[in-house]
Amino acid sequence: MPANSEAIRFAGDVSIDKIEMISSNGFGQEITNQVVALEIFEDLWSPFISGVIALKDSLDLANLFPLVGEEYLNIKIHTPSFEAKDKIIQDQFYIYKMSNREMAGDRSVIYELHFISREAIVDLNKATCKAYSGKCSDIAKQIISGQDGLESKKSTVIEETPNGVKFISNYWPPVKSLNYTAETSANRDGAANYLFFENRLGLNFVSLDYLYRGDIFQEFVYDNYMRDFTSDGRTTRNVEKEYQRIIEIHIPDVFDYMERIRSGMYANKMTNYDLVTKKYVVKTFDMLEDFPKNKHLNDFSAASHKSIRRFNAKGFTYPKYHGNFNNFGDVTNSKTIQKRMSQLAQAEATKIQIIVPGRTDYTIGKKVHVNLNKFNPIEGLDSAKNTIDNMFSGNYIISGINHFIDREKHQCHMELIKDSFIVDLDKGGK
Repeated sequence: MPANSEAIRFAGDVSIDKIEMISSNGFGQEITNQVVALEIFEDLWSPFISGVIALKDSLDLANLFPLVGEEYLNIKIHTPSFEAKDKIIQDQFYIYKMSNREMAGDRSVIYELHFISREAIVDLNKATCKAYSGKCSDIAKQIISGQDGLESKKSTVIEETPNGVKFISNYWPPVKSLNYTAETSANRDGAANYLFFENRLGLNFVSLDYLYRGDIFQEFVYDNYMRDFTSDGRTTRNVEKEYQRIIEIHIPDVFDYMERIRSGMYANKMTNYDLVTKKYVVKTFDMLEDFPKNKHLNDFSAASHKSIRRFNAKGFTYPKYHGNFNNFGDVTNSKTIQKRMSQLAQAEATKIQIIVPGRTDYTIGKKVHVNLNKFNPIEGLDSAKNTIDNMFSGNYIISGINHFIDREKHQCHMELIKDSFIVDLDKGGK
């Protein structure tokens, strides 16, 4: 780690500015020098940031505080030359667990402290019984910042919803109410893929459409690049290009047709019944018919029109509550559940895992572009376009990230997802 230097020495360079432990009675102790390694986890499908820090302790902190699960952890980390507030990792977390305590000699011990966002502790300790009504986005705002909710003061991004809902939180924790609200939300274009999650910038209640519309934040390439060459034949380090390089790539499941069928991604059929009006309707949904109606990461669908898909492959019944509340019609998400089911499955149609040099401005929800090459012999007349791997190249969303930081470097282990391809499968993927 550089000492009081803002010059980046290499891609993955990092500065741990301060890590401080705060006891419940306000006693503080800086532990930056005791840090062996630090991991910070973000997940698009999880509401809060969490992490674990490994310490080599020669101060006997366990007895000094004492450490009993009532402490906080202040963290401030940045990539050298990244000083803007939206580019650093800085927050206060709650320490909820100590594990793997081992002796490292006569006068020191090694152990791990697990931490999580403070809002997670609020959520864990609340069970709210309250009626919520109004626009879904207004309800989300109320739950995130209100006294009956998470009481959060963090920056918040909430995508406005034109539709509304009314429901009773039957002793639910705030996150359950937020997830219920997300399930009933749809944006102005009819997309029903809202999520609630926390990233490095704050709390978010937005649709996948909102993320798809973002600008490309970074481009990643998997190649053999090492250094730039100068005109006199010498090599020079290009840190910007180094940050774009993928160190490792792993694809656990290329595709799973059977799971896509079971999830209702391709097609589904819903039998919708209303106990009040004594009526039922049957609705069908086809992914390829719906695809042009919403925003996507890339131009073409993850399935061709030749794909075997039948509505009955994913059939289900779903209730409808007309007039359950005064001045409200149906308050369920029966109008959008089929679309949401398919869109969430499409979002993970292609999933890859990569390791790249770490930067503190990387966070989930950002759109990135990945360039991969085909694994085939290169002929002399092959153009750069013909060597591109059309199946796995394209725009992705960062859905998961593990910031791994030790005394020497910062690496980011990322999970990337995309809902679409850069080639038209109806034309054979060419």
